[in-house]
Amino acid sequence: MKNFIQRVLTGIIFVGAVAGSIFIHPIAFFLVCLLVAVLGMLELRKLLELKYGHLNIFASLLLGLSFQILVFLDTQGIIESNWYVVLMPMIWLPFVYELFKGGENPFQRIALTLMIPIYVSLPLSFLFLTGCINGTFQASILIGFFVLVWCNDSGAYLVGVTMGKHKLFERISPKKTWEGFIGGVIFTLVAAYFIHTLTDTSSLYVWMGAGLIVSIFGTIGDLVESMLKRNVGIKDSGSILPGHGGVLDRFDAVLFAAPMVFALFFVFA
Repeated sequence: MKNFIQRVLTGIIFVGAVAGSIFIHPIAFFLVCLLVAVLGMLELRKLLELKYGHLNIFASLLLGLSFQILVFLDTQGIIESNWYVVLMPMIWLPFVYELFKGGENPFQRIALTLMIPIYVSLPLSFLFLTGCINGTFQASILIGFFVLVWCNDSGAYLVGVTMGKHKLFERISPKKTWEGFIGGVIFTLVAAYFIHTLTDTSSLYVWMGAGLIVSIFGTIGDLVESMLKRNVGIKDSGSILPGHGGVLDRFDAVLFAAPMVFALFFVFA
């Protein structure tokens, strides 16, 4: 019971922080994304180092934060898009670092160092881009996206706990079931319908498509993170969110769904 109350309180604070930042100002949401990116990259670095040894976190953070900052400055009209070329020399930092560091398995360390910002920070950049899909920051699109994610999680959990019998991916996540997945899809599509009726941001077909994308790719993101944690033998990516684990545990679905939802809105919205 204590853990349940702790989980609920943390969830309320978490939802309030994310939703509040979206409504307050684009800078507030950008700062939340920046914080999530830093904490997520540090969590992933710690997770990877449990099995693969020391990684160059400076290069990971520099590249990852550059994604965030350049996207923010570009969408706010502060810089031109040609500034993205500054990312190119940063990509070579892990290679140069390994050149002078020496030691065995440089390929592995370079790949893992680059994986950290690509897995965590780059998708969050697409999340901010989704909010600016029509040239101006639209809180309703971002709130709609997070509502879809939260409805998918809640629907999958509730249906899975009460009706789940057939395992979805037992090798990676023994508790996930097909019934839970289908329940998540239904909850999300219903939410997508109401989001469309309450906002004037896009057509019903786009929002229903966003709902399917969130259910499918959000579930894949959850399974991928479970795979990474299982590979290094841990239950949670961190402990910063009492009752929920780490930042990656809360944003695993967002990281995989955000780029795909951005692509959907970019093409059809």
